[in-house]
Amino acid sequence: MTPAIWDHVLAVVLLLVVPIYGRIAYRILQRKLAAGDPDARRAEYVGTIVFEWALCAIVVVAWLLASRPLAALGLALPPGWRTIAGAAVTAAGLAFLLFQWRAVGRLDASGLEGLRAQVAAVAEMMPRTESEHRWFRAVALTAGVAEEIVYRGYLIAYLAAFLGTPAAAVAAAVAFGLAHAYQGRTGVVKTGVAGLIAAVLYVTTGSLLWPIVLHAAVDLQGGAIGRRMLAPT
Repeated sequence: MTPAIWDHVLAVVLLLVVPIYGRIAYRILQRKLAAGDPDARRAEYVGTIVFEWALCAIVVVAWLLASRPLAALGLALPPGWRTIAGAAVTAAGLAFLLFQWRAVGRLDASGLEGLRAQVAAVAEMMPRTESEHRWFRAVALTAGVAEEIVYRGYLIAYLAAFLGTPAAAVAAAVAFGLAHAYQGRTGVVKTGVAGLIAAVLYVTTGSLLWPIVLHAAVDLQGGAIGRRMLAPT
């Protein structure tokens, strides 16, 4: 990929604008919640869905207008062992998430309290009601698709033109972590590590399908756990 001017603009948006947007949006959510707005989380979820799909659409349309193949954006399934390996790793990841979900289901009151403490930094984002949970599921699916295309497919390709693929994968993971700066330092580290794992899976298999499936599954489970822990009594 030979970067064009618009590639540099998109890179600035991902590296600077998105983290700032995330922090502002989270502060607005906190203010609304403090004021007792019952629609605050739904509004935040809708805003996130619109923003991420819009960003993803801009990336894909610009990519196609530059006559770049979709396969180079990760939107393909290479034949042979790479796809078999991707399917196997994804199946193992989904099995682990299922095991984790069942373990959460066996937690007693003290165990749930400990889990609440672990997710305190993002608790305000988590759904409480069934209506909020439905919207959160839409957010999870949006993040799974849009964030993988933007931060793994596009940003790695862009950065690889300057750094090479291995370093680009690491740099894109750092950018992904910083995009979640509103979650605090722990959130940045956790999402950065998750982004690096997704990057390794993508670069190894040559397809975004597997990171998309796992990303969406992780977020869907996170929302379900949040609903279970934080539902009004």
